[in-house]
Amino acid sequence: MNYAHSLPKDPLDPARSKKALTILLVAGFLIRVAFVFFVPLIHMHRDSFEYYRQAEIIRQGRYLNYFPNGYPLIVFVAKLISTNHSQTLLLWLNIFMSVGTIWFVYDIALRTLKNRTVALTAGIIMAIFPPLLNYVRWIMSEEPTLFFLLGAYYYYFRQNNWLSGLFFGLTTLVRTNIAPVFLLIVAIELIWKKRLNYRLLITAFIPIVLLASYCYLQTGKFSIEGNARINILYSVTAKGSYIDFEIGDKYPEIDTEDKAIKLYMDHMKKEPGEFLVQRIANLWELWGFVASDAQGFRSPATRLMLGFCNFFLVVFGIAGFWLNRRNYDAWLMILPFVVLTGIHTILVAIPRYAYPAHPFMIIFGSWTIWWLLSLKKKAPAITAEAHERQ
Repeated sequence: MNYAHSLPKDPLDPARSKKALTILLVAGFLIRVAFVFFVPLIHMHRDSFEYYRQAEIIRQGRYLNYFPNGYPLIVFVAKLISTNHSQTLLLWLNIFMSVGTIWFVYDIALRTLKNRTVALTAGIIMAIFPPLLNYVRWIMSEEPTLFFLLGAYYYYFRQNNWLSGLFFGLTTLVRTNIAPVFLLIVAIELIWKKRLNYRLLITAFIPIVLLASYCYLQTGKFSIEGNARINILYSVTAKGSYIDFEIGDKYPEIDTEDKAIKLYMDHMKKEPGEFLVQRIANLWELWGFVASDAQGFRSPATRLMLGFCNFFLVVFGIAGFWLNRRNYDAWLMILPFVVLTGIHTILVAIPRYAYPAHPFMIIFGSWTIWWLLSLKKKAPAITAEAHERQ
């Protein structure tokens, strides 16, 4: 049973839906252009400079195995096209990718929940959702991660597993914490439908193996990222918004990933109470209804806005998933939320690390909105029916 069918008859016909979607995409584009180029906000984050440094190292024919090199490769291509205007090119790329995510969300919602009104609502929320809109202006890996991940689901639900796998692979090059998502999809499909989705696996691993092989040729390590050690070190003392970015200098003897894991496990065993408090603080930092001040970097208004957004994503999103729990596709769409929440509760919690899960929770949340409205409409009808029986 698909719970989307329990909503009232969809008031949107295909023609009106297509017209509304076109208007939405144009509006979403104009909003992003205005926000990126006409609002006086900075575009370079601390991590942005590292991406540029890794791109320059690639240009020199060398390789730095730190951040996943997917985004530095994008920066490298932008610099090849125009050295002096690479930032502008990357911002335009963000805009077009972000508009693409609106289309992806609409199509995914329509194919899985079978309701054009819900799909259009999800698209509208995607177009104006503050946390996602904010990251269009940053020259960072968030926008490509969202685009490739949603593209992977878009093609998966269109039963194009070759392209779906390729997009999953590209997402993993940009943000390695996405890798468990496609592996779990393959595992669920194998258990639930008794078939191995080899097409998705093959094309997902093609870009991963290619980049890891290039890394091996340059560094002797078969890898697509080299910051696991420092991230695990951060996790030893990380607590919500607090992260000791100098911890690597304090423990110079922890120079391998295995040593970092041992330090983390020793901390968990020796101080279980503090470890648990840290994990709860991390969870709250990701999804709390009252956002932290981020060590003084967030204003009260921003904290209130982020808390409201998290409330919608968690409460309405989980409710929408639960009401659609008999829908096989719903279990696949909840995976980014489960995977990213799990990883960053255990390790380091920076809210933007969970942003790739937002579109899927927006889809579920949009369904919950219309489900609640349908309950309100049904109540008088049921009462009138009862009177007639009497």
